[in-house]
Amino acid sequence: MGTELRAGIIGFGLAGRNMHYRALIEGLRDMVEVTAVYNRSTIPREGRSTGDFPLAEGITLYHDIDRFFEHPDLDAVHITAPSGMHLDYIEQAARSGKHVICDKPLDVTLARIDRAIQVCDENGVSLSVSFQKRFNPHVMHLKNAIDQGLLGDIIEGSVECKLYRHPEYYTESSWHGRYDLDGGAALMNQSIHYIDILQWLMGSPVRVVRKGIAERLVHTYIEAEDFGYGELTLRSGANMRILGGTCFRPGIGEMFEIKGTEGWGAVADGIVTKACWDGQDQTVTFGTAETTAGSSSSPALGLENHIRYFRAVYNALKEGKEVPVTGREARTATEIILGIYKAAKTGQPVAFPLDADYKPSFIQQ
Repeated sequence: MGTELRAGIIGFGLAGRNMHYRALIEGLRDMVEVTAVYNRSTIPREGRSTGDFPLAEGITLYHDIDRFFEHPDLDAVHITAPSGMHLDYIEQAARSGKHVICDKPLDVTLARIDRAIQVCDENGVSLSVSFQKRFNPHVMHLKNAIDQGLLGDIIEGSVECKLYRHPEYYTESSWHGRYDLDGGAALMNQSIHYIDILQWLMGSPVRVVRKGIAERLVHTYIEAEDFGYGELTLRSGANMRILGGTCFRPGIGEMFEIKGTEGWGAVADGIVTKACWDGQDQTVTFGTAETTAGSSSSPALGLENHIRYFRAVYNALKEGKEVPVTGREARTATEIILGIYKAAKTGQPVAFPLDADYKPSFIQQ
């Protein structure tokens, strides 16, 4: 590979246009050139909504996926299509020799995720999943403290994602809130970022989902949940608690806590608000963090974490190293969510590992 890698993007909605593409254009011009975009439907280059990031004239826009993959000299593709279509595009990308950067979740069932990992392995291409919130400097600092043993043994972790989505978010979408294309709703789409961070920080596989709840409290017209809750026990013996919803009008925020035998930390909307170890308040060691104006009802989506994550991915590709957040790593958060769905459906504890063929089909009424 040369100095500059060439990338294409599959799916040019909110995530593809205003997150992946914009982050690459604004933050990685020195190492990545976006040369091709694919979208199933016809789209204006300038976008449809106020604030949409315009697609440059020099970038080829395709509506035929086979022609997209014939575009010359693509090194990597970003996949931001509906979640239940990810595997289809990953298979085509891998067989074309393209590295894959896939938006979360990797797909909607463990069987499809396992196939995505397998096909990338078979074709010698890298597979990374966009859990960019891991690259928040506050989260990385907390992770380093945990890895150094400063918090002692981790005994408890909890996450709350209390968000709101307007009815149009679901009713004007062809896939939001559907099991086959979205994989679920409040947990699988919105809360999955913080579920991933929590399991990553706690560092132990799940042993059992003791309790699961998945309900439609406000958005009663969607197939999946707008409120989810789970209580889990890890193999280490630590306890994990997860709460996520898109029913909290106007939106409260995202927060998590992690507690060890020697210390603890709390994060709210990406900023460490409290940290303690060595018998002292360590909050000041995290410094300040930039914030972006907005509310959790329509989150202000700053791109700094995307840029850090993408830069780490492309540096790994250039150096021939393992990419961050591999498909195998990303599988864990999806398995946790599917375990909560299954516990909600059966009313019984769910032991891990979860059956790879499990598909959620309904939620409690």
